[in-house]
Amino acid sequence: MTGAWKKAISGLAAAAMLALTACSGSDSSPLGISIIDPATKTNLDAARLEPGAAYLRAATSQGLVRLDALGNIVPGLAERWIVTDDGLSYIFRLRNARWENGDTVTSEHVAAALKRRLQIEARSAIGADTAEVRDIRSMTGRVIEIRLLSPQPELLRILALPELGIRRNGSGTGPLAANRQEYWTLLTERVDDSLAPDLRRMVRPLQVRTESAAKSIARFSLGESAMVLGGRFEHLPYLSAAGISDNDVRADPVAGLFGLLVVNGKGFLGDPANREAIALAIDRDALMTPLGIGQWQTTTRIVPLGMGRYQPLIGDRWTDLSLDQRRDLARGRIVRWRQANAALPELRIAMPRGPGARLVFGRIQRDLEAVGLSARRVAPDARADIVLIDEVAHYRQPGWFLNQLACAVRPLCNQEGDVLLAQARRAVDPAVRMAKMAEAEVAITSANIFIPLGTPVRFSLVKGNVPGFAITADGWHALPDMVVIPR
Repeated sequence: MTGAWKKAISGLAAAAMLALTACSGSDSSPLGISIIDPATKTNLDAARLEPGAAYLRAATSQGLVRLDALGNIVPGLAERWIVTDDGLSYIFRLRNARWENGDTVTSEHVAAALKRRLQIEARSAIGADTAEVRDIRSMTGRVIEIRLLSPQPELLRILALPELGIRRNGSGTGPLAANRQEYWTLLTERVDDSLAPDLRRMVRPLQVRTESAAKSIARFSLGESAMVLGGRFEHLPYLSAAGISDNDVRADPVAGLFGLLVVNGKGFLGDPANREAIALAIDRDALMTPLGIGQWQTTTRIVPLGMGRYQPLIGDRWTDLSLDQRRDLARGRIVRWRQANAALPELRIAMPRGPGARLVFGRIQRDLEAVGLSARRVAPDARADIVLIDEVAHYRQPGWFLNQLACAVRPLCNQEGDVLLAQARRAVDPAVRMAKMAEAEVAITSANIFIPLGTPVRFSLVKGNVPGFAITADGWHALPDMVVIPR
C-alpha cells in the first residue's frame, strides 16, 4: 500500500459516516461521481482543460452539438443542421436557449464565443483539426454558418469536444446547472419550461468531486461514490491496493497516441538515428507487465491500421529484427556517438505522477541502460528532454494522429511532414487528402521525434449498473445522460 493511498484511505474513513452516498436512499438521491484530476483548481476557461474542467464544462456549457452516453453526436445548442454537398459549409439552427442570467442565446453570441475559443486553441491539436475553418458567421438570430476552406468530415465530432463548449461571460447554457459546494459540485438538470410537466424526465442530481486518484479510488472502495472517471495506466496499482473487484472496472477500447516525444533536439537527441536507437531499445511487450495488463496492444506506428480508406506507405517497424538484434543496432550507434562526442547526457523523461508511471519508467530506464543510455524520471511540468504522450483519439482518422505532432502543436517537429500535412488538409479530393497524409506519416515517422509504444489505457470504476454510463471508444462519459432516472 503506497503512502498516498494510506493517506487517502485514512482521511476518507474518518468522514465516511458524514458523507452523502450515491448508493443509498431513493432512486432520486444524488449520484456520487469522482473525477480523477491532478489539478488543484478547476478552470473551465483554461487553454488546456484538465479532466475535471473538461467534464464540468461539457456538462454546463454545451457546444453546437454534444456526445451522448454511447459517444454518438446529438443536438446541443443546435436543434438541427445541414451540410452542403461540397462539405464546405455547415449550417446550424439554434434551439431556443438562455444563458444562466436569463438572456436569450443568439447566433451572434455563439459565433463570437466559438471564434474566441478557436483563437485560444490555435496552437493546440484542436487548432490543427480546425485549421480549415474559414469563417463563422451569424446569418439570422438563430442560424449560424461555419465555412471551410476544404472539407473536414469530422467537424461535428470536433465541435462536440468540451473545449468548444459555448460560454459567454463565464457561463454556459447547460444542459446541467452547477452549484459549487465546499467539497463537491452539485449538477442538476436545467428545467426546460417549454415542456409540459408530464413530459419532463425523472432526474437526480450528480454530486461530482475532482480529486486525486488515491482519494477517488479510496472513496469508491468505501462506498462513498458510485463511479470514478478518468482512470489511466498510472492509477492501476491503486486498484489492487484498494481491493477493487474486477467486476467494478470498466475498460474503454480507446485508440490514440501513447509514446515518447522528444522535445529537446540538441546534442545526442538532435540526430534522428540516435532517437531511433531509443525506439529500438524498448521492449514494448514487457512495458505494461508490472501493471498486470496481459494483452496490451503495442505498436511502432503513429497511425493505427484499419483507418477506413487510408492506405499507409509504411509498415510496422523492425519486424525482421529480434529485441536483441535491435539493441545491438542501438548500442552500436551509441558507441559511435560516444567516440565522436563528449559524454552521453542523462535523459530527463517527464512522466505523469502515480505508482503506475513509476513502474513503467523503471522498465524504460532498464531498457535504455541495456544499450548504454541513462535516464531520470522528472515531473510532468519539469524541464525535460523527452515527455510521455498519452492522448486518446477524438476521432479515428489519420488526421487526428498526425495533427498531434504538427509544428504548431509541438516544440520539435518535422518540417517536411508538416508541409505534407498542410497540403492534405487543403485537399478537396478525399483520395488526394489520404495520399498526402500517408506521405506525411512516412516523413514524421522517419524523423523519430515521436516513439510510439502502444495504445492508451482508460478505465472507470462503476458500482453495478448505473443508468447513463456506457463503455465508449473514446473514453468519454457524458454526465448529462447520468441524471436521468429510467422509468
